[in-house]
Amino acid sequence: MSFQRLRSHLKSIQIKEHIIADRKGNKENIKSKIIVPILQTMGWHLLRDMDFDHQGLDIVLFKDGNPTVIVEVKSWGDPLEEDINQYLEYSFRLNCPWIFLSTGQHMALYCTLLNQQDLSEAEPILAFSFDDLVGKEGNKVLSQFDLMMGKKNFFKKNGTLYLHVAERLSGQSIEEAQIDFVKSASQHVRDDRTRQLTVESFLSQLRHHSRQVSGALVYLHSKIVNAQQLNNRLSLRYRNKGVGLEYESVGNPGNETLNLFDIYPESARITFGQDGWKKLNITAATFDEMKTVPRKAQSFTWAREVGNLLERAIREINIFG
Repeated sequence: MSFQRLRSHLKSIQIKEHIIADRKGNKENIKSKIIVPILQTMGWHLLRDMDFDHQGLDIVLFKDGNPTVIVEVKSWGDPLEEDINQYLEYSFRLNCPWIFLSTGQHMALYCTLLNQQDLSEAEPILAFSFDDLVGKEGNKVLSQFDLMMGKKNFFKKNGTLYLHVAERLSGQSIEEAQIDFVKSASQHVRDDRTRQLTVESFLSQLRHHSRQVSGALVYLHSKIVNAQQLNNRLSLRYRNKGVGLEYESVGNPGNETLNLFDIYPESARITFGQDGWKKLNITAATFDEMKTVPRKAQSFTWAREVGNLLERAIREINIFG
């Protein structure tokens, strides 16, 4: 897609009708109607380069088989920098120092080579808005973005992005900053393995999210606590990143613990353990619904739907054995 075609597409978007419109899919609308077309125009291939659920992230761009850019999408009215330090953790986890954040309305590219301790005060490498893209200087903005984040140009030695980062590093070469980043990422992974979530830390991590999201996850936590009363083979397990609901399956040659459901408070995401559910007798309709339920925490209505789905699946276990 050319810059002109992208700008024509963006200009055709009616924000209230096509993006907001009181839809639960606000972020999905932004992702599919704004962010993906922009990335495609920058040369990133929809099928080969974009993973839409890599470790629970919105989009991860891959180049030469490696995670290259973390792309996270927020709702149209959200502050872009809210909870920005959680993306530093994702950066370490994937060993990927590039983060592109967008609310659709505002967009910014960050580099954790420049800020390995705290992103809350970090200046983005590049920032622009939806209005910039559809305005008179739209082609100029896209050209600058392409020089920095276009697939062909991305972080080429002595390219625009490379030189920009090199200029902002204080007393370090890019190679030295990359070595420090790898060390920090490795240490983070080691520390992460020894950390275990508790009820208190679960609630503490929810404070970084909106009241709506926090309330949704607290509700789901209460649902999995109460789920243990529905079947005596169900139990809760607190891990280093989340709290999970497990099922003790009895069979030959021995018992097997099946992971059924997880809540990750820091990233505000949930997962259904599909491998575990496949081994249990639930209906195809319920299993199919598990595969399509949104994983990112949303409203209380979303939480109630997820909770009802989980409860229905557990009752099906009880009925069908």
